[in-house]
Amino acid sequence: MGQWIMKASDILAALERRHPRQSWALFPELRVGTGYRKTRGGSSKYEPWEQRIDLWTMCYYPSKSLEKVAYEIKVSRFDFKHELENPLKRKAAMDLSHKFFFAAPVGLILPEQIPDGCGLIEVREDFTCRIAKRAPWRECDTPPWRFVASLARRVQNS
Repeated sequence: MGQWIMKASDILAALERRHPRQSWALFPELRVGTGYRKTRGGSSKYEPWEQRIDLWTMCYYPSKSLEKVAYEIKVSRFDFKHELENPLKRKAAMDLSHKFFFAAPVGLILPEQIPDGCGLIEVREDFTCRIAKRAPWRECDTPPWRFVASLARRVQNS
């Protein structure tokens, strides 16, 4: 029999169990903002608000500092290597969270490969999570209105 391959949806399910909905708001595949590439001049260029966060969570309780955590899910070494080559890809997620984690199957990423300022959550085959590298707490930016609009759109459409 072939080896079972963990999918991004499996990791997302494990992370969702890590953040119970009684205490956390969860937003999988959240765009950082609204709008599209077309600028007024009609040209197309990269805009940071088009980035997506694989999972963005926020604790409801002020006693927990309304903690915000962002996750970047990785299921292949190639994808992780590409991420390391493009650190701006995770900048918006890091700016909008107190903690930023890569989440991957056990053994896919070594803790020493994780960039400074990031953590690593390993997901086991039984869908339990283990912190392999702690993410440092950072102060996060006040969310820009484009991000608030993205959250509002998600809530309105659910």
